[in-house]
Amino acid sequence: MKKNKNIKFTSLNIKLGMNKLIKLNKLMEKVKKINRGLFYLVAFVIIFWLLSMIILSMLLPNMNERGSFGDSFGFINALFSGIALAGVIYTLFLQQKELKLQKQELKLTREELKRTASAQEKSELALSKQAESLKITAKLNGLNALLSHNGTLQEIKSNGRWSMADPHLKTEAEELITKIKEAIQNK
Repeated sequence: MKKNKNIKFTSLNIKLGMNKLIKLNKLMEKVKKINRGLFYLVAFVIIFWLLSMIILSMLLPNMNERGSFGDSFGFINALFSGIALAGVIYTLFLQQKELKLQKQELKLTREELKRTASAQEKSELALSKQAESLKITAKLNGLNALLSHNGTLQEIKSNGRWSMADPHLKTEAEELITKIKEAIQNK
Protein backbone atom coordinates (compact mmCIF):
# COMPACT_ATOMS: atom_id res chain seq x y z
CA MET A 1 0.00 0.00 0.00
CA LYS A 2 2.81 2.40 0.88
CA LYS A 3 4.52 1.59 -2.42
CA ASN A 4 1.34 2.62 -4.31
CA LYS A 5 1.32 5.99 -2.54
CA ASN A 6 4.99 6.51 -3.41
CA ILE A 7 4.30 5.66 -7.05
CA LYS A 8 1.37 8.12 -7.17
CA PHE A 9 3.44 10.79 -5.44
CA THR A 10 6.33 10.26 -7.84
CA SER A 11 4.05 10.40 -10.89
CA LEU A 12 2.50 13.60 -9.51
CA ASN A 13 5.98 15.11 -9.15
CA ILE A 14 6.80 14.08 -12.71
CA LYS A 15 3.58 15.68 -13.99
CA LEU A 16 4.30 18.91 -12.08
CA GLY A 17 7.85 18.95 -13.42
CA MET A 18 6.58 18.36 -16.95
CA ASN A 19 4.08 21.24 -16.62
CA LYS A 20 6.91 23.55 -15.57
CA LEU A 21 9.03 22.36 -18.49
CA ILE A 22 6.15 22.98 -20.90
CA LYS A 23 5.78 26.53 -19.56
CA LEU A 24 9.51 27.08 -19.96
CA ASN A 25 9.38 25.81 -23.55
CA LYS A 26 6.52 28.22 -24.32
CA LEU A 27 8.52 31.12 -22.92
CA MET A 28 11.55 30.08 -24.97
CA GLU A 29 9.39 29.99 -28.11
CA LYS A 30 8.19 33.53 -27.41
CA VAL A 31 11.77 34.73 -27.04
CA LYS A 32 12.70 33.02 -30.33
CA LYS A 33 9.79 34.76 -32.10
CA ILE A 34 10.89 38.12 -30.71
CA ASN A 35 14.46 37.49 -31.86
CA ARG A 36 13.22 36.59 -35.33
CA GLY A 37 11.20 39.81 -35.49
CA LEU A 38 14.23 41.85 -34.47
CA PHE A 39 16.32 40.16 -37.16
CA TYR A 40 13.71 40.98 -39.82
CA LEU A 41 13.57 44.59 -38.66
CA VAL A 42 17.35 45.04 -38.90
CA ALA A 43 17.39 43.35 -42.32
CA PHE A 44 14.62 45.69 -43.53
CA VAL A 45 16.53 48.79 -42.35
CA ILE A 46 19.73 47.69 -44.10
CA ILE A 47 17.92 46.87 -47.34
CA PHE A 48 16.03 50.20 -47.21
CA TRP A 49 19.30 52.08 -46.66
CA LEU A 50 20.99 50.35 -49.60
CA LEU A 51 18.01 50.94 -51.90
CA SER A 52 17.80 54.62 -50.94
CA MET A 53 21.50 55.05 -51.73
CA ILE A 54 21.06 53.44 -55.16
CA ILE A 55 17.90 55.40 -55.97
CA LEU A 56 19.44 58.73 -54.85
CA SER A 57 22.52 58.19 -56.99
CA MET A 58 20.26 57.61 -60.02
CA LEU A 59 17.95 60.57 -59.34
CA LEU A 60 20.64 63.06 -58.32
CA PRO A 61 23.85 62.51 -60.30
CA ASN A 62 25.53 65.73 -59.08
CA MET A 63 27.33 65.45 -55.69
CA ASN A 64 26.34 68.98 -54.56
CA GLU A 65 22.68 68.21 -55.13
CA ARG A 66 23.04 64.96 -53.19
CA GLY A 67 24.70 66.82 -50.28
CA SER A 68 21.92 69.40 -50.11
CA PHE A 69 19.30 66.70 -50.36
CA GLY A 70 21.01 64.69 -47.59
CA ASP A 71 21.23 67.71 -45.30
CA SER A 72 17.50 68.23 -45.62
CA PHE A 73 17.00 64.80 -44.03
CA GLY A 74 19.11 65.44 -40.90
CA PHE A 75 16.14 64.54 -38.70
CA ILE A 76 16.34 60.97 -40.04
CA ASN A 77 19.78 60.68 -38.41
CA ALA A 78 18.19 61.60 -35.10
CA LEU A 79 15.41 59.10 -35.79
CA PHE A 80 17.87 56.27 -36.45
CA SER A 81 19.85 57.22 -33.35
CA GLY A 82 16.65 56.99 -31.35
CA ILE A 83 15.86 53.63 -32.91
CA ALA A 84 19.35 52.43 -32.00
CA LEU A 85 18.84 53.57 -28.40
CA ALA A 86 15.46 51.82 -28.34
CA GLY A 87 17.20 48.68 -29.64
CA VAL A 88 19.72 48.82 -26.81
CA ILE A 89 16.94 49.23 -24.26
CA TYR A 90 15.01 46.38 -25.88
CA THR A 91 18.14 44.22 -25.66
CA LEU A 92 18.36 44.94 -21.94
CA PHE A 93 14.76 43.78 -21.49
CA LEU A 94 15.51 40.63 -23.46
CA GLN A 95 18.51 39.93 -21.26
CA GLN A 96 16.35 40.40 -18.19
CA LYS A 97 13.84 37.86 -19.54
CA GLU A 98 16.64 35.43 -20.36
CA LEU A 99 17.98 35.74 -16.81
CA LYS A 100 14.51 35.01 -15.42
CA LEU A 101 14.28 31.95 -17.65
CA GLN A 102 17.70 30.79 -16.48
CA LYS A 103 16.66 31.24 -12.84
CA GLN A 104 13.53 29.18 -13.43
CA GLU A 105 15.50 26.51 -15.22
CA LEU A 106 18.06 26.36 -12.41
CA LYS A 107 15.26 26.11 -9.87
CA LEU A 108 13.71 23.23 -11.80
CA THR A 109 17.11 21.56 -12.07
CA ARG A 110 17.64 21.85 -8.32
CA GLU A 111 14.19 20.40 -7.64
CA GLU A 112 14.88 17.53 -10.02
CA LEU A 113 18.24 16.88 -8.37
CA LYS A 114 16.55 16.81 -4.96
CA ARG A 115 13.98 14.32 -6.25
CA THR A 116 16.74 12.23 -7.79
CA ALA A 117 18.75 12.26 -4.56
CA SER A 118 15.66 11.30 -2.58
CA ALA A 119 14.88 8.46 -4.98
CA GLN A 120 18.48 7.28 -4.79
CA GLU A 121 18.37 7.29 -0.98
CA LYS A 122 15.12 5.30 -1.06
CA SER A 123 16.70 2.86 -3.51
CA GLU A 124 19.75 2.49 -1.26
CA LEU A 125 17.49 1.82 1.73
CA ALA A 126 15.53 -0.77 -0.24
CA LEU A 127 18.75 -2.47 -1.36
CA SER A 128 20.05 -2.62 2.21
CA LYS A 129 16.72 -4.11 3.35
CA GLN A 130 16.93 -6.62 0.52
CA ALA A 131 20.50 -7.55 1.51
CA GLU A 132 19.40 -8.01 5.12
CA SER A 133 16.49 -10.13 3.93
CA LEU A 134 18.87 -12.28 1.88
CA LYS A 135 21.08 -12.79 4.95
CA ILE A 136 18.09 -13.90 6.99
CA THR A 137 16.98 -16.21 4.18
CA ALA A 138 20.45 -17.75 4.01
CA LYS A 139 20.42 -18.30 7.79
CA LEU A 140 16.97 -19.85 7.60
CA ASN A 141 18.07 -22.14 4.77
CA GLY A 142 21.10 -23.17 6.82
CA LEU A 143 18.93 -23.80 9.88
CA ASN A 144 16.49 -25.75 7.73
CA ALA A 145 19.33 -27.96 6.50
CA LEU A 146 20.54 -28.43 10.08
CA LEU A 147 17.02 -29.28 11.22
CA SER A 148 16.66 -31.77 8.40
CA HIS A 149 19.98 -33.34 9.33
CA ASN A 150 18.96 -33.26 12.99
CA GLY A 151 15.73 -35.06 12.13
CA THR A 152 17.68 -37.73 10.29
CA LEU A 153 20.04 -38.15 13.26
CA GLN A 154 17.13 -38.27 15.71
CA GLU A 155 15.45 -40.91 13.56
CA ILE A 156 18.62 -43.00 13.47
CA LYS A 157 18.97 -42.58 17.23
CA SER A 158 15.35 -43.52 17.95
CA ASN A 159 15.45 -46.55 15.62
CA GLY A 160 18.43 -47.90 17.46
CA ARG A 161 20.72 -48.05 14.48
CA TRP A 162 23.59 -46.69 16.56
CA SER A 163 24.75 -50.17 17.29
CA MET A 164 25.57 -50.78 13.64
CA ALA A 165 27.46 -47.52 13.29
CA ASP A 166 31.00 -46.72 14.28
CA PRO A 167 31.15 -45.58 17.98
CA HIS A 168 33.17 -42.56 16.88
CA LEU A 169 30.30 -41.58 14.52
CA LYS A 170 27.87 -41.82 17.42
CA THR A 171 29.78 -39.24 19.49
CA GLU A 172 30.14 -36.96 16.46
CA ALA A 173 26.40 -37.19 15.84
CA GLU A 174 25.58 -36.38 19.48
CA GLU A 175 27.96 -33.40 19.37
CA LEU A 176 26.31 -32.24 16.15
CA ILE A 177 22.86 -32.57 17.70
CA THR A 178 24.02 -30.43 20.62
CA LYS A 179 25.44 -27.79 18.26
CA ILE A 180 22.21 -27.77 16.22
CA LYS A 181 20.13 -27.25 19.36
CA GLU A 182 22.40 -24.35 20.38
CA ALA A 183 22.19 -22.82 16.90
CA ILE A 184 18.38 -23.05 16.98
CA GLN A 185 18.24 -21.42 20.39
CA ASN A 186 20.62 -18.63 19.26
CA LYS A 187 18.84 -18.15 15.91
